[in-house]
Amino acid sequence: MYRNTKGFSLPETLVAFSCVLMICGLFFPFLIHYASRLQQLQREVEALKFLREGVEEAIVTHEFINHSRTYKGVRYELVWNSGGLGEACVQYDKKAGDFQEVCVEADG
Repeated sequence: MYRNTKGFSLPETLVAFSCVLMICGLFFPFLIHYASRLQQLQREVEALKFLREGVEEAIVTHEFINHSRTYKGVRYELVWNSGGLGEACVQYDKKAGDFQEVCVEADG
């Protein structure tokens, strides 16, 4: 008997579509978590860069001045504790209202 073999039948299409949906359902949460973790690491790297620049400037000029800057919508603040010779910290907004701090202390 003649059989039409020019494409997919409806059940085959539904099975293939459900497989694609299951794969997407498994990987989308992973991708969302990966993207948020990448943003968090990028903020930490920018804080470390700002801290390094501030410490280098303080070494050259011998002036321990608090600075702040905004990069990609995140505010970074360089704060010198103990009058400048003790500890330098950069504070930034990790999430909405959750502040993170990266510090370096002088050997003494």
